[in-house]
Amino acid sequence: MKHLKHFTIVLLAIIVSSCASDDSSNASENNFISVGESSYEMRAAIIEPTLNSVFLSLTNSTEAETTASFEGTTLNNVDYFSARINHFDLSSGETYNLSDISSLEFVVNGDVINSEFENGFSQFYKSGTNADLEVTSGSITIIDYTVDSISLSFSFTRGDGTEITGTYEGGFLYITSVDE
Repeated sequence: MKHLKHFTIVLLAIIVSSCASDDSSNASENNFISVGESSYEMRAAIIEPTLNSVFLSLTNSTEAETTASFEGTTLNNVDYFSARINHFDLSSGETYNLSDISSLEFVVNGDVINSEFENGFSQFYKSGTNADLEVTSGSITIIDYTVDSISLSFSFTRGDGTEITGTYEGGFLYITSVDE
């Protein structure tokens, strides 16, 4: 009986450690935006509520790099996703359709100079000069939103039929407006 207890404990430890290695994969491996066949890693999220909407941004820069850019550090080769959602705040379990999103854009290979995003190449947007790059349908779903983390996914279709998907799970920078 004593050996059976030890065997059970060892077996349980093996099972638990096997499952733990599967579940402990780095969340950043799942943080990406895919535009057709191209994939872009996202390393930080920014949430900025305003009076009647919320800006949700994702970038390939780290939180530390993003914070430094607010203080004047120049960043190069920045990929930047931005959506303005017409709600007072984000809510867990909520899906925001294209009609809830007043602006939407994803630009790659840009620069942050003097705290402003410049240059880059548009991959998609809600409204612009090239109908093929305009998003014609889709939504953003906030899976979970707490004081220190956010989990979201989105899916859009461009005018040329290109499918766009994205997910992000992790911490975020919360920026309050000066007006508040």
